[in-house]
Amino acid sequence: MNKEDLLKMIPDAERIKDSLEKNLKKNKLTVTSKNGMVTAVINYQQEITDLVIDNRLLDPTKAGALKASLVEVLNQAIKSSRNKMLEETARAIKLI
Repeated sequence: MNKEDLLKMIPDAERIKDSLEKNLKKNKLTVTSKNGMVTAVINYQQEITDLVIDNRLLDPTKAGALKASLVEVLNQAIKSSRNKMLEETARAIKLI
């Protein structure tokens, strides 16, 4: 059984899938590091759409702090996005 066979078995599945993908792309989260110096914007498809870095972290002597802040905020953003993706998917499945 392939994807097309499955879609035939579920009325409106393609429409629901398309709507879900659109919502996952459109909806965004903004996450800021604990020190407030790095902010990431991520959509529910786990794509980073914007990254704001405080200019003070661009000083070469602050490279370690920049790296730590980036890792922290990106991991937090991905985790939050993953949770929202699961929520949206569950909501879409309930529509079937």
